[in-house]
Amino acid sequence: MTDAYFESIGEDWRRSAKRMAEWTMKYLVNRTDVWGRYLARKYRKGPVGRNNAITAPFRDERGKVFLNESSLEKHYRTKSPGGVLGLHSSSADYTSRWFAIDVDLHDDLDLSISPEGNFAAAHEWWSGLQSMGFDPLLIDSNGAGGYHLLVVFAEPMSTKSVHAFTDRFVADYERRGLDMRPDIFPGKSESGHYGNWLRLPGRHHTREHYTRVWNDEPWAEDKWLIGGDAIDRILQVQLAPFELMNKHGIVRARKTVCLDFDGVIHSYRSGWFGESVIPDPPLHGVDKAIARLRERYDVVIHSSRCRTEEGREAIREWCAKHNIEVDDVCEHKPPAIVYVDDRGIPFRGDWDQMIADIHSFRK
Repeated sequence: MTDAYFESIGEDWRRSAKRMAEWTMKYLVNRTDVWGRYLARKYRKGPVGRNNAITAPFRDERGKVFLNESSLEKHYRTKSPGGVLGLHSSSADYTSRWFAIDVDLHDDLDLSISPEGNFAAAHEWWSGLQSMGFDPLLIDSNGAGGYHLLVVFAEPMSTKSVHAFTDRFVADYERRGLDMRPDIFPGKSESGHYGNWLRLPGRHHTREHYTRVWNDEPWAEDKWLIGGDAIDRILQVQLAPFELMNKHGIVRARKTVCLDFDGVIHSYRSGWFGESVIPDPPLHGVDKAIARLRERYDVVIHSSRCRTEEGREAIREWCAKHNIEVDDVCEHKPPAIVYVDDRGIPFRGDWDQMIADIHSFRK
């Protein structure tokens, strides 16, 4: 690719930067408090081609500086690899507005992997998603054997269900000729973590390359759209409706109820003997009460015991012993519609009243 040709493609992206930024903010941004950013070349260390990416903003700026359309517009206008941004694949309350599959050429020297093999796998998955009713974008992400598949939703959906669908979908990667399972977005949700993030379309962070998009017109001479044509295809993508996603197991997120442990689930008659020592039985009827709650909500436990892995594991084992099923035992207090503890709705010993209070909370 000549310098003049590369520059002309870049001009297309810069002319469309405002439109792309507006579309990205409306349909792709899951959270604005953190995002991915690649460092300028002068700050990069280590081998050539290493990502040298950070989670922005810096820690002391979090809660003060937020991602906005102006930041996104700068990404689409940038001529420098240091201005390239990425978006996290789930929100703080574990919803996602898209999923992506990253078929990458991890090692240029590994002869068992080829750009052609990667494309064959990515294209087959693209065809599979089309046959399911989705409008996937097949993106040539780096011009050297790396491909992204992106499906955008009409509304945020449960991250857990999005991950489960995508994980199942790529389970046949070996049959597709790949040695490694591709990275998927969103990754598995972990309490207290921001989750993984995906580089936005546009300029590549190391190579002289702008995003190309597969042309799904059946009789097209040029199979890859570039510049303005690629941008138009992205902006015209059909958003996956709820009915289609629900058909394939991608569901709306359920609200979360967060329960304290001692005195709410564990009867706590004997007092404190350490985070991992739970000597007493459950409160009467708590197993049935939590089962009733889980018909409508995700129920998680967060307690002072949860600050260590030993404490969290002790809660899990105790719950299993007493046939109490919850959706998670969280190290950090998660986003929830209600907290049953000394700082939320207080528990007064009556689980029937407690469930009524939760159902009517902030109606």
